[in-house]
Amino acid sequence: MKKVFAICLALVMVFSLSVTVCAAPGSFVNSPSNNNAPVIEEFENESDDCTADLDITSFGDRNSLSDADKKEMEDAYDMIKNSTDLTDMFSGLNAVVDDLDILPSDLAVSDLFHIDYTDCVEHDEHGAFKIKLSADTLKGFAGLIQYINGEWKLIDNAKVEDDEYLIFTADDLSTFAIVVDSTKSATTSPVTGDPTLTIVAGVVTLALCTAFAVVTVSKKKA
Repeated sequence: MKKVFAICLALVMVFSLSVTVCAAPGSFVNSPSNNNAPVIEEFENESDDCTADLDITSFGDRNSLSDADKKEMEDAYDMIKNSTDLTDMFSGLNAVVDDLDILPSDLAVSDLFHIDYTDCVEHDEHGAFKIKLSADTLKGFAGLIQYINGEWKLIDNAKVEDDEYLIFTADDLSTFAIVVDSTKSATTSPVTGDPTLTIVAGVVTLALCTAFAVVTVSKKKA
């Protein structure tokens, strides 16, 4: 009997934790910690002398970054997490809202990642990178924003091809966020306020408690 009760209690605790973990904070579609990093399909630098290679890091792998880059990424995360309206972060997103004819509240961030370069000692003398990424977080793409030197800016030239590839040019590399129209973006995880997990946990808990009660009554009759 004690084993049955212990199992019920353990399952209730597991389901309760899963509801908390899967919640998407602030203006994120889902927690960016659950996303794989986008894949760099190809890139090129304006300068033929550039020997740089590019590295891309997901938010979930931010501990692999330098202290400065990790802090930059976490600062960017906090700003999005604490926002209920992305247009309040900087004025550049107002143009996106106007172009798409949507409400500011429809905008959300589907992904947060960091790009940096290696293997080019004199890169400061070289030009911008043209980058092509593939990602699973581009559905409903509205824009690409960059967090650099403590401020957000819109990457005006960013575009999506075939709902799979993100192409843009960046003079500097840092932390980037993909902004989507949340009414069109596809998601495989419940978003903030989605009661799905709560309902499932409640049904499972009720079933387990009922089973426990039946076993208890049966034992007493025996």
